[in-house]
Amino acid sequence: MKKQKKQIKKETLKKTKTGWFYLAGILVLTVIVYSNSINNNFIYQFDDDLYITNNPDIKSLTTESIGKVFTNSYVGLYLPMTMLSYMVEYSLFELNPAPYHVTNLILHLACIILAFFLIYKIKPNIYIASVVAFVFALHPLHVESVSWISERKDVLYAVFYLAGLITYLNFTIKRSLKNYFLTLLLFILSLLSKTVAVSFPLILLAFDWYKGRKLLSKAVILEKIPFFALSLVFGLLAIHFTSIANDTSTPDIAWIHRPFIVSSAILIYLYKFIAPFNLMNYYYYPDTSSGTLPTDFYVSTVILLLVVAGVIWWVAKSKNNRKDIILGLAFFAIPTFFILQIIPAGRAFAAERYTYLSYIGLAYIFGIATVNFLQDKSKNNIPLRSTLIGIIAFFAIGFSYFTWDRNKDWKDTFTLFNDLIAKNPEHGHPYLVRGITHVQFGNRQQALADYNTSIGFDPDNPKTLANRASVKGMLGDYNGALQDANRALEIDPKYENALSNRATAHLFREEFDEALADYDKLLAFDSTKVEVIKKRITVFEKMNQNDKALNDYLKLTRLEPSNYLNFAKAGEIYYHLDQNTEAIAYISQSLQMKPTFYQPLFIRGNAYFKIGEYQKSLNDFSPYADNSNDPNAFYNMGMCFKMLNRVDEACKAWEKALSLGHQDAVKRIAESCK
Repeated sequence: MKKQKKQIKKETLKKTKTGWFYLAGILVLTVIVYSNSINNNFIYQFDDDLYITNNPDIKSLTTESIGKVFTNSYVGLYLPMTMLSYMVEYSLFELNPAPYHVTNLILHLACIILAFFLIYKIKPNIYIASVVAFVFALHPLHVESVSWISERKDVLYAVFYLAGLITYLNFTIKRSLKNYFLTLLLFILSLLSKTVAVSFPLILLAFDWYKGRKLLSKAVILEKIPFFALSLVFGLLAIHFTSIANDTSTPDIAWIHRPFIVSSAILIYLYKFIAPFNLMNYYYYPDTSSGTLPTDFYVSTVILLLVVAGVIWWVAKSKNNRKDIILGLAFFAIPTFFILQIIPAGRAFAAERYTYLSYIGLAYIFGIATVNFLQDKSKNNIPLRSTLIGIIAFFAIGFSYFTWDRNKDWKDTFTLFNDLIAKNPEHGHPYLVRGITHVQFGNRQQALADYNTSIGFDPDNPKTLANRASVKGMLGDYNGALQDANRALEIDPKYENALSNRATAHLFREEFDEALADYDKLLAFDSTKVEVIKKRITVFEKMNQNDKALNDYLKLTRLEPSNYLNFAKAGEIYYHLDQNTEAIAYISQSLQMKPTFYQPLFIRGNAYFKIGEYQKSLNDFSPYADNSNDPNAFYNMGMCFKMLNRVDEACKAWEKALSLGHQDAVKRIAESCK
């Protein structure tokens, strides 16, 4: 008996060492394959700008900013843990993209380790766990989740999700409250990283079934109530934030078409598990304007039904591995169900990132099937085993290469959308995105060319028309800008970008009343839009309507209470309206915020002079003169000295002003100086 125990212990130790060796090899290979993603840039116009580069909420790590990410949605999603990770990175690295990519890779490595141990805990077989870990680590469809900084939510929620499944399996073995509450905590963290984690309780039930627990028993039901309650709350929260996101990119897809589109998405995920070719960041909804779908969507549905029938037959025929196959199918189907576009959201009906967790289920089935076959020692199977080993090696090398190569497509926005255009040359959207990126980098003519191409494919897209109006304005074609903006507003009268661009065109055409009317409409939608108020101020100033400009500056002082420039401008207008006390008050507040801001000192000095505060006036003119060397400042200093009966100093100031070209100083010197 002792000898047998020793032998078991020895074999267990050997398996453990083998497992660690395989896992280490997978991790090293993953780092090598993904190493070329670390030097990739942010993907502008594809969420990285909305989550990170243009998002003021992540640019301060304070109690207030942390509270904000826990109470707001971003790009229509509620993901405070993900946003918190960006905040920490920004506080350390600001907008250097490399650390963000490194973090994504580290989280992916953590997921690989967790996937390995999860599968090993379900099925204590090193080879099956290694197969699943390898597929999970290096499948080319997972590049989108790892190499795209905005998909931090995928790798982060998966870390907590997989860890939670492991602690739950520990709970089913030991019934420890510690493991139960740890599972609950990890589930909450996963939900706070990405709401799609709502699938978690259903996977728990799948594990219960696999472990032989009675799903309708009192213990199982009571255990699951908190998990399903949390899923319901976060699910409703997700629906709420999606509904207020105002996403105009979602097409209107009739219900009769949706089953065929969903079937096509499922078939893409199944097919590309084996053949990950022609990968792209958008799988666009088809055009349904004719009342029908392209033929391939109907064909996909028929093929999927045949696949489902084949799987049912296979499961029914299987004896030894039936439960494992069903568990693998459940692990694929349950997370996939929650990302299917049954209710369309966005312009894509499928996305590669949606396979990040679900492919664990297919990899598990593949691992079960191949390992059993490879371990069959019969002589008849030797040639087939050798062939299968060759096929597996071929796929392993292929997956590694395709993943390495796909990382290159995510280098930057131009590279990614050039790739998308090559694969969708007759779709207007990728040209639009590339055009916007050209504008960002100052390539206006290239942007105009892309907008023209985009409009050629999609002539009634108000966003493209409004963007072309903007770039035409930048190129000085204000008539063309006005025409495009008007066309966009015919399609969507409330499209704010088009209104703003039309207002700008009117402004440069000196049609101030029309520009003012458009800015008024924009502010009727939201009276707190700071940039629109500033543009309206420009119109008021062009029209010499200082009183109205002042009202807008006063609004800005309330909307941007820490912006010293607004207070200074309000003070300047008060001065020109001869309201000197108010001018002094607002300029003083501006200078209190930024003591080194010397420019308003000249206006405040004049205001003090007008109310007879000559010493205070002198106190302002003196530092202003030292900083600016403005002859007017020295001349005004001379006037202050004169009013204070300090004639010698007045003369010196006027002489300095004269030396700088102030001609009125000649008269003052002649009158008052010897």
